[in-house]
Amino acid sequence: MSEIEGKTAFIGLGDMGAQLAKQIAARGLDLAVCDVSAPAREAFRGKARITDSPADAARGARTAHVCVRDDAQVEAVVFGPRGLVEGLDRGALVVVHSTIRIESVKALHGRLAERGLGLLDAPVTNTPRTADGRFVLTMVGGEPEDFARARPVLETFSTEIVEVGPCGSAMALKIGNNLVSWVHIVLALQAERLTAHHGVPEAVLRRIMQANGNLTPLMGQVLEFARAGRERPDAATRALRASQAGIGEKDLSLAIECGEAAGLDMEMARRAKALVRPLYGGD
Repeated sequence: MSEIEGKTAFIGLGDMGAQLAKQIAARGLDLAVCDVSAPAREAFRGKARITDSPADAARGARTAHVCVRDDAQVEAVVFGPRGLVEGLDRGALVVVHSTIRIESVKALHGRLAERGLGLLDAPVTNTPRTADGRFVLTMVGGEPEDFARARPVLETFSTEIVEVGPCGSAMALKIGNNLVSWVHIVLALQAERLTAHHGVPEAVLRRIMQANGNLTPLMGQVLEFARAGRERPDAATRALRASQAGIGEKDLSLAIECGEAAGLDMEMARRAKALVRPLYGGD
């Protein structure tokens, strides 16, 4: 086991972060974890060292992975009170899996470099799960030597790793991919409601979408999620839908900002953002 494999910190044990961290732990790596949620931390009892702050998790770590919701949370995890920078030694590497602004990534890179710390932006997207549990494609932006150092950990959960380019480039790729995903999600939900209004069973819509190639795995999950929301309109389901709608709004906001910086007309993304919550969130 190499030095970098033996000393890993992971901050953010939500739906995606917990799955990533579990794959790291399953490979026998010496892992320290932290999350604001006590139940999320307790799920790693016996699998990793459980800590009460990013700084504590970072002590002795060669790579510190961050998978939280947005820019503000990344900032707090890295530079806030008891943040990663208080625990990491010079030469360590921060790996950001969160989807955040490209400008935030570049700013983090500069601030960490002043402390002798490296940074990779390494957002992920779901793929079919392999027999050994790997389940995401990981996009990586940053220095080649930093990528080489982090690769042994990234390989624990990645079906494929794409080295995109300099710091911020992987985040641009993820934002572009999310733009496609969320516009498709909105269209799929509108198609489901349109056809249902005119008496077409969902199974028939699925059959046609499958025949012409429109029923991608994502579209299938969206239609299933829509049906579950109707069949189980309980508080937990509504809360999950609202949370996911918030992620959609954030991702589309990032896409709008990036697209406008490229001189693009982002009206379609704006309309999709306005429709995410009433369609996906169930409001």
